[in-house]
Amino acid sequence: MTVRIGKIELTGVQDLHTEEARTLVEQRVPEQQGSVFQDLGREPVTILIDGLLFGDEALSSLETLRQAHAKAEPQSFAADLVVGTDLTEVIIEDFRVRQVAGYKDRYRFSLRLREHIEPPQASDAAMADVNAGVAADGAAWGDTSLAAAGVLQDPASLPAALAANPALLESLDMDALGDAVANNLDSLDTGQLNGMLDTLAAADPTKAGGFFEALGKAGALGGMLAKYAQEGAAFLKQLDPSKLSSLMKAFSGGLDFLKQLKEVTDIATRLAGSIKDLKLPPELDRIIKEGLK
Repeated sequence: MTVRIGKIELTGVQDLHTEEARTLVEQRVPEQQGSVFQDLGREPVTILIDGLLFGDEALSSLETLRQAHAKAEPQSFAADLVVGTDLTEVIIEDFRVRQVAGYKDRYRFSLRLREHIEPPQASDAAMADVNAGVAADGAAWGDTSLAAAGVLQDPASLPAALAANPALLESLDMDALGDAVANNLDSLDTGQLNGMLDTLAAADPTKAGGFFEALGKAGALGGMLAKYAQEGAAFLKQLDPSKLSSLMKAFSGGLDFLKQLKEVTDIATRLAGSIKDLKLPPELDRIIKEGLK
């Protein structure tokens, strides 16, 4: 009879038998004959093996079995006696060995094996991945919402916040951002405004258009025109003209008008200064002054 335990093949098995039982709890019924039994299921199968180990590999096999017994690690099990059952793994519960006198490399052993059954999966194990995903989504949503609230408190921080968390743009309401810029317009310089507009234009021109609409609703475009009169709106050159909203086009045209008006004003101022410095004949000076009036 051959029995295999883990990687060890026991060829000298002389006796092998099993002990199988069920756990029955007896429930006595008052004033009734007999009893009711509650079946709690079968107990783990117990396997008793006696045999011989001999040959050059006997000591190595004994040491392997001894280590498996010491570590109480489940071992695969196969034998003709348990074919057709659910028994596939065992734990060595008891292991006894004695050397046979008068024979070299011959040992008699006794093994007591107990059926090993993996513990059942936790009831919430199937939901572990779902719960982990929900927790991750919740944490990401919380971080994004917190970053959006920070931008609304300090609109100039938009470029840095968006670089750190690109998903912020999806959660950021453009109407709320327009109101925030309108409320903080006096403290924002053109460099900060241009940084915000550049960032939105590069990330999503549609969002940039929505931001301009929000600025128009908040009445902030006039103040921005005044701030941009000196520098113009360089960010508009990055946008596709087909994606510009009517409000953005009007803003761009307003900037061009203010720039041209400023250039005309500067020229007129310089011309007036030059005329003032000229020493003209009294009659010509009188005519020019009357004409200016």
